[in-house]
Amino acid sequence: MKLKYKLLDKLHNVSNSEMDLLVWVVQHSDERSGTMYGAYYRNYCDEYGRCKQSFYNALYGLKQKGIVAYRRNRNDACTTSDYDITVLDNAYPWKGSKEVTYRNEGYVDLANPVFRSQEFKSLKAKEKYLALEFRKRSFETGKGYKHGVKAFYEMWSREAYLGVSERTIRSYMHTLSKVCNFFSIGIKDGFYRITSRISSFRKPQKGQDGHKYDQDMYNEQYVRMALNRDNIKYNAESLSDTVHLIYQYGAAFANKGADVKRYIEKAIHSSVAGTKWRERELSAATVHYNLKALLQHMPDTQDQDNKKVNTSSGEKGFNNFNQRDYDWNEMENLLFNSTI
Repeated sequence: MKLKYKLLDKLHNVSNSEMDLLVWVVQHSDERSGTMYGAYYRNYCDEYGRCKQSFYNALYGLKQKGIVAYRRNRNDACTTSDYDITVLDNAYPWKGSKEVTYRNEGYVDLANPVFRSQEFKSLKAKEKYLALEFRKRSFETGKGYKHGVKAFYEMWSREAYLGVSERTIRSYMHTLSKVCNFFSIGIKDGFYRITSRISSFRKPQKGQDGHKYDQDMYNEQYVRMALNRDNIKYNAESLSDTVHLIYQYGAAFANKGADVKRYIEKAIHSSVAGTKWRERELSAATVHYNLKALLQHMPDTQDQDNKKVNTSSGEKGFNNFNQRDYDWNEMENLLFNSTI
């Protein structure tokens, strides 16, 4: 997902675990709200090789620095809890919103494979911060980042930026250019010229390894949230098959005026109904069956609209009942031919 340029100013003094958590949250956030729903410590720890306490230390640290806000959620059995984590001032509302103008703000695309790579995850906190800054400065001009050598070190050695020595900055740049191969860095006419390497930052095409759209990561997180809250164990294959149902049935539910993600959550929940808490495992086939059944029992949008029209007309008048059909001519004949 997107990390606004203006938020980079707050990242120069975060710890490595805080930086990792922030990147992870942004990558799995809902773009309209800037919130990652159902963040579970175990998913973060598995992806970054960290311990449980590291997750909580990073969460509390980011909140203390005014970068995120969070809300704790607990499932019905009170056995597991997750968090809705909002990166403050990082929302990109959709068209039609009063805040639509904010969509024009610049951002670093954290869905890019570079920021999901093991090379990036292995960097130090300040190296990650410098990589984000280099990506911003080299990308926003379209011609790379150009800075006088002397002025470069004077600026980046300040506390407001890296706050380290010139020698340390050189080692960071060596890592980003030579070890990780993220940037091309050279000196010409007394200026540093820094550009993003196209081979590293090019997004894989659909069907290639590593290909993921922003929405893919959000949908995957939504399914994980539902599974964690129901204490359902899963593997990569069953998770992928279940996420695929969102794409398979998205249009069908949309045609009935519904969001498929809401119903896949219900399908997941009902797939383990009656199963003991510790014995729950994900069956993508069962979720598929339940989702299909939910779709079949949903009324069409047209039927729902007709029902609303009938209800609204009934509320305004006295005739809020089923009307009877009479043959008035026949009734008139009966009345005149009556012997009474």
